[in-house]
Amino acid sequence: MGKVHTKAKRRFGGGHTLGSTRLASRKRTARPRSFSSEEAAKKWAEAQKIKDFDLKNLRADHASTKKIIIIKK
Repeated sequence: MGKVHTKAKRRFGGGHTLGSTRLASRKRTARPRSFSSEEAAKKWAEAQKIKDFDLKNLRADHASTKKIIIIKK
């Protein structure tokens, strides 16, 4: 595929060293919001009016930091 020097290349963020543009039709689903503390997660859930939820830590128990996501019931 030849180089693309068009508005499409600028739109999809292709640098000058890249030979092709990213696919416009590829739509990814949004990943869940993560938090570093349980208090922050609970505060965000209250602001979003989520009442019934569980908190899950994605990191291992021995990790020094946490990565907590909210799971709706």
